[in-house]
Amino acid sequence: MKFLRQSSQEGYLLRLFRGEDILESLQKFCEQHNHIGSGRVQGIGAVSIAKIGFFNGIEYITNTFPENLELLSLTGNIALDKIVHLHGVFGRADGSCVGGHIMSGCIVSVTCEIQILVLDPQVTREEDPQTKLKLLELPYEIK
Repeated sequence: MKFLRQSSQEGYLLRLFRGEDILESLQKFCEQHNHIGSGRVQGIGAVSIAKIGFFNGIEYITNTFPENLELLSLTGNIALDKIVHLHGVFGRADGSCVGGHIMSGCIVSVTCEIQILVLDPQVTREEDPQTKLKLLELPYEIK
């Protein structure tokens, strides 16, 4: 386990509109607000298309759900290199759920309300040699 003590500096509340891509919109917002180096993300809303991934240990398997879904839980983080890492749980009218890693292509149907909590100190991501994924790099370790 590795860790880093964080303190909150500031936060943002965003509202995405119908037709906006959740991941691309958040990445664009972070690029335009350069002082957001690291952050925590949470949100709720609704989508007309959910595009989610599942990492099988080698690659992401992508599933697309072209249907109206409630975004029950959006959670994730932002690292200093502007990588927005999100997961989501989507609910259907019958009460069943689908979820996974948010990919480009999750399209807002009504609204998406997202809170970004800016964190300090900043964190970065480094490529993990085993998975080839860019994972959080934290300075302290417990053995």
